[in-house]
Amino acid sequence: MIDTYETAHYVFHFLKDSLAQRDILQISEGQEQCFERICNRLNIKYSEKIGYWFYNSPQVLGNAFFDGALCNGVSITDAQDDDVGKVVSLSGEKEDSFVVEPYSIHAVYEERIKCIGPHEDTHVIAARLFEPSSAFLCEGLAMMMDGSWWGIENKLWARYYKDTGKLFPVHDLINCPEDAFYGLESGKTYPVAGAWTEYMFQTFGNEKYMRFYCGDGTAQVATDVFGRSLSQICREFEEWLSELPFSEEQRRMIDLKI
Repeated sequence: MIDTYETAHYVFHFLKDSLAQRDILQISEGQEQCFERICNRLNIKYSEKIGYWFYNSPQVLGNAFFDGALCNGVSITDAQDDDVGKVVSLSGEKEDSFVVEPYSIHAVYEERIKCIGPHEDTHVIAARLFEPSSAFLCEGLAMMMDGSWWGIENKLWARYYKDTGKLFPVHDLINCPEDAFYGLESGKTYPVAGAWTEYMFQTFGNEKYMRFYCGDGTAQVATDVFGRSLSQICREFEEWLSELPFSEEQRRMIDLKI
C-alpha cells in the first residue's frame, strides 16, 4: 500500500511500513534544504511541488524504467518524456502501482542504498528553466550541487584523471550525443562534469554560466557570453585543475575507489 507525506515543495510517496516511511521526517527536512540551496544557487523560482517516489530496491526501479537494468534513481524532466503516463510499481506488485507524472523523482531507499540529496532534484528544478541537449551540462549542474563522487570532491577526481592522462576533453564531452555520453564510464564523466561546472560558476558567476547553459553550451554562445572561445576556457579549466592542492593521501583514496 502506498502512503504519502507532503511538505512545502514535495509530495513524497512510499510503501507503508517501509524504511522510507520510518525516515520520512528526516528525508523531507533534508530535501527541503536541498531545494532551497538549489534554487538559491541557480537563481531559480520554482512554485510547483515535486513528486518523489521511493522504491524498495534497484531491481524494482530498473524494471519500472530500464527493462530490468539496475538503477538507484531517475528524474522525469519533461512533460513529453516517454515514461510519462506509464504504470509502474514501487514494490513490483500490482497493488502498489501508479502512473508516472512529469517533473517527478523516482529513487531507491533501502538499507544499503539511499538515493536522496540534491542530484535528481537539480535535474527537475533546472528543467523548468531549460534542459540543454548536452548530457554533460545537465549532469554537471547536478554534480556541482552534489559536490562529490563516492565521498571525494569532484575536482579531485578531475585532477586525478588529468594527472593520469585519463581526462576526457571537456569540449568533446559537451558536444557528446546523449546516448554516447551515458555509454561512457560514469566515474570518468560525472565528477568531471561537476568540477567543470563548479569552475565555471566560480570564474564567471551563475548569471553568465546559466546564459551559457540555456544557450545549449555551444561554442558560439561561449564566445558571446564569456568573451573567449570554448577551447580556451577548457584549457584554462585544465590549468585550474593543475593548481589545485592534491595530496598523496587523496590520490591513494581515489586509487582505492577505482
